[in-house]
Amino acid sequence: MAIESPLFQSAMELLGHSISHYNGKKELDRKLLILHLANAVELILKDLVLDAGKSIYKNAKETITIQGCLSTLKDENVDLPFLNKIELLIDERNALQHRFGSPNELTSIFYMNIAQSFFQEVLKRHYGQDYDEIVSQFVDEQDLVAFKLGEPSNDQELDKLMELARIHPLGALLSAWSYFEKTTEKFTADAGMNFRRRRPFLMDLQRGRLEQFGVLVPQELMHKIDTMRQVRNMSAHGRMEPTLEQVQETIETIEALEKHLYSLDLAEIQKLAQIEIEKEEAELMVRRKEAHEYQLRMESQKKLELDID
Repeated sequence: MAIESPLFQSAMELLGHSISHYNGKKELDRKLLILHLANAVELILKDLVLDAGKSIYKNAKETITIQGCLSTLKDENVDLPFLNKIELLIDERNALQHRFGSPNELTSIFYMNIAQSFFQEVLKRHYGQDYDEIVSQFVDEQDLVAFKLGEPSNDQELDKLMELARIHPLGALLSAWSYFEKTTEKFTADAGMNFRRRRPFLMDLQRGRLEQFGVLVPQELMHKIDTMRQVRNMSAHGRMEPTLEQVQETIETIEALEKHLYSLDLAEIQKLAQIEIEKEEAELMVRRKEAHEYQLRMESQKKLELDID
């Protein structure tokens, strides 16, 4: 793939502009964000069609639609990620073009995350490019810094979310929650408790299912975690707008939980997890044996009935 392609360059320019609008707080910013993201996706799809050796024109004056691009790329076995979600973005773009109004803040965050995941994978898979390196060439440095405040990867960066919370409290809250989920997933893996398809960590924690592994949390911290959960759920479903204080409390709670979890005896937790693994494996063997014996009885019964007939 050639990143010098005019279609590729235009797609990246639109993606860069979308980041600027994502940082904006005006209603028009949210609308332009969706339009720019969808148009960026459309241009990159057309670039992929050209690279597959196919024309993007359906007649002398018109180019093919996004659906036409998707159909062509499917026929050419060009693998694309997150198509179901990308189609939602395109539908949102089409709706905005034919009505008044703008998406709410939560919708903007949702589609920005979708587009970012899409371009990260497409640039890597089809262009051999790093998303962060490419995007940095098409967006104002200050806008990029502000945008990256919402993507914490460690506890130091988590603290920086407080800067984002002053101008974008909902975005900061959802970013902090994303960090919380990644942290608990990592702890579950480090402690050897990821041996089966478990319920979400927070659900198991609040219902006492992790106590068998020695994962105990002080009552005061559990109360803060429950408050954090309620704030996140209410905000994520559009029932409230989080305050700066609530975002700060959420960040402090996440940091406190992370510190507490890694103060526990991981070796002992791993030992208890291994006992549970062996117990489940033994129970599985028993169920398989019972199922096999049942199948043999049914086959024997069926054979006997046939003999009688």
